Amino acid sequence: MMSETSSEFYWPSLVLTLIVNGYSFLLSHALLLLFLSITLLLTYEYDGCTLRLLRASEGSVKEEDIEDIRGYHASLTDIVEHVSSLMFRHVAAGYVSSFLIVCFGLYSIINDDKSFVNLSMAGGYVYMSILHLIALTYIGIRLHEAAHRPLNILHDLAGRNMPDRVVGLVTLFANKLSQRQIGISALGLMTITKETILTIIGTLLTYVFIVIQFKPDSTGGCRQDANTTAI
Repeated sequence: MMSETSSEFYWPSLVLTLIVNGYSFLLSHALLLLFLSITLLLTYEYDGCTLRLLRASEGSVKEEDIEDIRGYHASLTDIVEHVSSLMFRHVAAGYVSSFLIVCFGLYSIINDDKSFVNLSMAGGYVYMSILHLIALTYIGIRLHEAAHRPLNILHDLAGRNMPDRVVGLVTLFANKLSQRQIGISALGLMTITKETILTIIGTLLTYVFIVIQFKPDSTGGCRQDANTTAI
């Protein structure tokens, strides 16, 4: 009786689970694609700002050019901060969920009994979560690097013989870029930079080493059971 009842609810529950998982999958990836599109657009605008500054630095540097570029860069930075304030919860949720899935998947792969189905499912989840982490981290690093790239040009301009007004604008522009971390934030706890890659890799390697170290030794357990039986 119980088997008949469970078989009746098996397929509806399976279909419902697939629908919920598919909806959450599409929702998370739709937010990722939206975030990717906005971030790449802002990165492209920052690259254009850097090209304008590079062209302005050739020959005589004009005050109005530096002021215009600085104002445009400040406008882009305001947009980045607004986008980050809207998406920082989704970015943090993406990092936390992907990181937890990778950890549980690696734990299952290391401690599983070599079941092909379980290993393939765990490997698929780990693969998709790692791709999600790479996408978030890559676009965050691209935006951060593009926003701070004019700093090298400004340092080169600071050593040139220019009017005091231009030197003041260049110094002000360089100081603002040096003192601010422009980029995508995760709950305000961190800004995605190149150091984020080292943090993720170091944490995952530490977790893998700990899991391997505390992995139960099946051969030792069998040997101990055999000795006990013999006694």
